Amino acid sequence: MLTPNSRRHRPDGARRQRQRGITILESLVAIVVLALGILGLAGIQTRVLADSRTTNARAVAVRMAEDLAERMQFNSAIRLANPPINPNPYVVAWAAQPAAVDCTTNLCNPTQLADDDLSQWKATLGTLLPGGDAMVFQSPTDPRQFGVLIGWDANTGAAALADAATYSQPLQVVTGVAGATCAVGQECHLIYILP
Repeated sequence: MLTPNSRRHRPDGARRQRQRGITILESLVAIVVLALGILGLAGIQTRVLADSRTTNARAVAVRMAEDLAERMQFNSAIRLANPPINPNPYVVAWAAQPAAVDCTTNLCNPTQLADDDLSQWKATLGTLLPGGDAMVFQSPTDPRQFGVLIGWDANTGAAALADAATYSQPLQVVTGVAGATCAVGQECHLIYILP
């Protein structure tokens, strides 16, 4: 027989039946929050990978500019010419591929050595950087100083496209030399060298 006091205290099974729907709702909310967190982490990881790729490409560009400076340093007949040779045989435009002359087995004059250096250097650049190319120009103020403008294919992931929409004008490398600009769709790094 039930007394008035016994009605106040329900058995545990009755209490559990009433909360069954609330537990499912809490689980669904927890799953949605977890999914949003994972999507956020995936977005951050994508951006980090794109930035890491750009940083690595800039490091390669710096090393390649140093390599070209060493090649120019070795070609002392061109480097020490007084007055400086204008245009210098190390000056090269985008997409220009100097004729390859094998100066390791043949005797080359200084201009042929410059062509061989640039041919090997641009070939290496193309293998190290995606869509890698370069332009070398003489400084307008000092004919012994050279600008090395190295470009590679820009990141084309979702993060890069979102960044492109943010800026009204793309960032441009300013060289001060006519025609020495970064190609559309490429990221560039400008380094001045004095061999």
